[in-house]
Amino acid sequence: MAGIIESSPAHQNFSRYDIRVIIKFSVILGKDASCIHKDLVTVLGENAPSIQTVRKWVKAVSEGRDDMEDKPRPGRPLTACGDANISKVLVLLRDDRRKTCEEISTETSMYRTSMFRFLTNKLNKK
Repeated sequence: MAGIIESSPAHQNFSRYDIRVIIKFSVILGKDASCIHKDLVTVLGENAPSIQTVRKWVKAVSEGRDDMEDKPRPGRPLTACGDANISKVLVLLRDDRRKTCEEISTETSMYRTSMFRFLTNKLNKK
Protein backbone atom coordinates (compact mmCIF):
# COMPACT_ATOMS: atom_id res chain seq x y z
CA MET A 1 0.00 0.00 0.00
CA ALA A 2 1.53 3.30 -1.07
CA GLY A 3 2.27 5.87 1.58
CA ILE A 4 2.38 3.43 4.50
CA ILE A 5 5.50 3.66 6.63
CA GLU A 6 7.11 0.32 7.33
CA SER A 7 7.26 -0.88 10.93
CA SER A 8 10.16 0.52 12.93
CA PRO A 9 10.81 1.10 16.64
CA ALA A 10 10.00 4.81 16.29
CA HIS A 11 6.55 3.98 14.98
CA GLN A 12 5.64 1.42 17.64
CA ASN A 13 5.19 3.83 20.55
CA PHE A 14 1.56 4.73 19.98
CA SER A 15 -0.74 4.95 22.99
CA ARG A 16 -4.22 3.42 22.90
CA TYR A 17 -5.56 6.95 22.50
CA ASP A 18 -3.28 7.54 19.48
CA ILE A 19 -4.45 4.32 17.85
CA ARG A 20 -8.10 5.26 18.40
CA VAL A 21 -7.52 8.65 16.77
CA ILE A 22 -5.91 6.89 13.80
CA ILE A 23 -8.96 4.61 13.58
CA LYS A 24 -11.29 7.63 13.76
CA PHE A 25 -9.33 9.42 11.04
CA SER A 26 -9.37 6.31 8.85
CA VAL A 27 -13.14 5.93 9.27
CA ILE A 28 -13.57 9.56 8.19
CA LEU A 29 -11.50 8.72 5.10
CA GLY A 30 -13.98 5.92 4.37
CA LYS A 31 -11.77 2.94 5.17
CA ASP A 32 -13.30 -0.26 6.52
CA ALA A 33 -12.14 -2.14 9.63
CA SER A 34 -10.02 -4.73 7.79
CA CYS A 35 -8.18 -2.07 5.79
CA ILE A 36 -7.55 -0.04 8.96
CA HIS A 37 -6.33 -3.15 10.78
CA LYS A 38 -3.99 -4.03 7.92
CA ASP A 39 -2.52 -0.49 8.02
CA LEU A 40 -2.06 -0.68 11.80
CA VAL A 41 -0.35 -4.08 11.55
CA THR A 42 1.95 -2.73 8.82
CA VAL A 43 3.05 0.14 11.04
CA LEU A 44 2.78 -1.32 14.55
CA GLY A 45 3.46 -5.00 13.92
CA GLU A 46 2.64 -7.10 16.98
CA ASN A 47 1.71 -3.94 18.90
CA ALA A 48 -1.34 -3.41 16.68
CA PRO A 49 -4.78 -3.93 18.23
CA SER A 50 -6.76 -7.01 17.26
CA ILE A 51 -9.23 -6.89 14.38
CA GLN A 52 -12.04 -7.21 16.95
CA THR A 53 -10.81 -4.08 18.74
CA VAL A 54 -10.55 -2.18 15.46
CA ARG A 55 -14.09 -3.27 14.53
CA LYS A 56 -15.37 -2.13 17.95
CA TRP A 57 -13.85 1.33 17.51
CA VAL A 58 -14.94 1.62 13.87
CA LYS A 59 -18.49 0.90 15.02
CA ALA A 60 -18.24 3.40 17.90
CA VAL A 61 -16.91 6.15 15.61
CA SER A 62 -19.52 5.36 12.95
CA GLU A 63 -22.23 5.67 15.59
CA GLY A 64 -20.98 9.15 16.48
CA ARG A 65 -18.58 8.65 19.36
CA ASP A 66 -16.20 11.60 19.44
CA ASP A 67 -14.31 10.95 22.67
CA MET A 68 -11.45 8.51 22.20
CA GLU A 69 -10.57 8.27 25.91
CA ASP A 70 -11.46 5.23 28.01
CA LYS A 71 -14.80 5.54 29.73
CA PRO A 72 -14.72 5.28 33.53
CA ARG A 73 -15.15 1.71 34.69
CA PRO A 74 -17.65 0.78 37.35
CA GLY A 75 -16.60 -0.57 40.70
CA ARG A 76 -14.38 0.38 43.53
CA PRO A 77 -10.90 1.56 42.59
CA LEU A 78 -8.02 -0.62 43.74
CA THR A 79 -6.67 0.96 46.92
CA ALA A 80 -4.76 -1.92 48.48
CA CYS A 81 -1.70 -1.16 46.36
CA GLY A 82 -1.65 2.55 47.17
CA ASP A 83 1.55 4.44 47.85
CA ALA A 84 1.22 4.09 51.63
CA ASN A 85 0.93 0.30 51.48
CA ILE A 86 3.72 0.02 48.92
CA SER A 87 6.00 1.95 51.27
CA LYS A 88 5.03 -0.26 54.23
CA VAL A 89 5.70 -3.44 52.26
CA LEU A 90 9.06 -2.20 51.00
CA VAL A 91 10.13 -1.24 54.54
CA LEU A 92 9.04 -4.64 55.89
CA LEU A 93 10.93 -6.46 53.14
CA ARG A 94 14.00 -4.28 53.61
CA ASP A 95 14.01 -5.13 57.34
CA ASP A 96 13.51 -8.86 56.74
CA ARG A 97 13.39 -10.11 53.17
CA ARG A 98 12.31 -13.58 54.36
CA LYS A 99 8.96 -12.40 55.71
CA THR A 100 6.09 -14.50 54.47
CA CYS A 101 3.13 -13.19 52.55
CA GLU A 102 0.96 -14.02 55.58
CA GLU A 103 3.18 -12.00 57.94
CA ILE A 104 3.29 -8.99 55.65
CA SER A 105 -0.47 -9.05 55.07
CA THR A 106 -1.08 -9.14 58.83
CA GLU A 107 1.27 -6.22 59.46
CA THR A 108 -0.21 -4.08 56.66
CA SER A 109 -3.87 -5.07 57.21
CA MET A 110 -4.12 -6.18 53.59
CA TYR A 111 -5.88 -9.36 52.56
CA ARG A 112 -3.47 -12.25 52.05
CA THR A 113 -4.63 -12.80 48.45
CA SER A 114 -4.17 -9.10 47.64
CA MET A 115 -0.72 -9.19 49.22
CA PHE A 116 0.23 -12.30 47.25
CA ARG A 117 -0.90 -10.66 43.99
CA PHE A 118 0.94 -7.46 44.90
CA LEU A 119 4.18 -9.26 45.77
CA THR A 120 4.18 -11.44 42.67
CA ASN A 121 2.80 -9.02 40.07
CA LYS A 122 4.09 -5.63 41.21
CA LEU A 123 7.32 -6.49 43.00
CA ASN A 124 8.15 -9.71 41.10
CA LYS A 125 8.75 -11.58 44.36
CA LYS A 126 8.26 -15.32 44.68
